[in-house]
Amino acid sequence: MCFSAEADFVSGAVIGVIGVVTLTKVEKPRELALAVLPLAFALHQIVEGFVWRSLSEPAPHSGDGVAVFMYVLFAWVVLPILAPLAFLLVERDARRRRAMWVLVGIGTLVGLYLFLAVLNNDISAHITEHTIQYGGAGRYADLATGLYVVATCGAPLLSTHPRIRWFGIANLFAVAAIATVQAEGLTSVWCAWAAVVSVLIYLQFVAWRRADRELEPVAVS
Repeated sequence: MCFSAEADFVSGAVIGVIGVVTLTKVEKPRELALAVLPLAFALHQIVEGFVWRSLSEPAPHSGDGVAVFMYVLFAWVVLPILAPLAFLLVERDARRRRAMWVLVGIGTLVGLYLFLAVLNNDISAHITEHTIQYGGAGRYADLATGLYVVATCGAPLLSTHPRIRWFGIANLFAVAAIATVQAEGLTSVWCAWAAVVSVLIYLQFVAWRRADRELEPVAVS
């Protein structure tokens, strides 16, 4: 998924179809933020395809172009806020919603901190061992990464919806595996993995719509 421009373009296109179909399943306003996540992940993968292209040119393998800026802006700033908020909006249990609000707050703090790094133009990207490593998160990068994982993986783990919970479990295990094997490429590889498992979000929407049909009153002729 994240090993070449072509792989990113193909995976982004495939997941994009799933993302569009997911949006067609939306019936309630509070579902929209969650439904947009698969499509957002797909577009994110396509953007990284352009990052690969820019870094693979005959210049040194580093860059801070538009594609890098767009990729990092979504991964570092938008996602830690949008993800927990999306899960919160579809949660029905009041106690779990309160806990998710804490995670939204954590994600917002992380997003603001990383946004300052982006504004300071400290971000960098370079190709290493078939992945792209993004840098420039500042002196508190490790703390920000830890809180990022808490916000983005913790919220779905609190969900009462089974497929959303599995989304969180899959991403949490992926973070642990990637950090062990390829810590420097965590942003790139984890976002690619999150894009793939976002199919679970689509399946949750399918389950909701099936349940809605079963609750519909039967017309009496």
